[in-house]
Amino acid sequence: MTTSGKKIHIRQPVLQVSVDAGLLPKSPVKTAATSTAAAADGKARINIVAPIAPKAVALRQTLRQQSVKAAIARVDAAIEANAVSPAEAKALVLALAAKSVGPGAAAEKWYRSHHLPEFNGRTPAQMVRAGALSALVAHMKGEASKPKG
Repeated sequence: MTTSGKKIHIRQPVLQVSVDAGLLPKSPVKTAATSTAAAADGKARINIVAPIAPKAVALRQTLRQQSVKAAIARVDAAIEANAVSPAEAKALVLALAAKSVGPGAAAEKWYRSHHLPEFNGRTPAQMVRAGALSALVAHMKGEASKPKG
């Protein structure tokens, strides 16, 4: 399934009402539409946008969760098929490491110099170069799911 790349927007109901122009805040920039509407009879027309319905909010959240799950499944499938380039593998490992050791330089230092006893003292960089990305990612996810303390 392909998408056009456009985001789905669920429309919100809008109600246009007339109010006393004196109740509205004074704006420094007057547009032709507001000045003529307010000057005609002291009334101004404003739009009231209804809040998004709870069902629409729940639908949006479900769609986001499904999208994230699909992206994770694609990455996992690429890892299992050894179809991940070394640069992508490094980026993935650094992103996972950033959750536990911190972003940026800390994750890079961990990637290059942290020896993993579970893998005979090899560093994550050595694991990636050796093509053992799936084992490394499984280990990192297992470490992240362990309770701390």
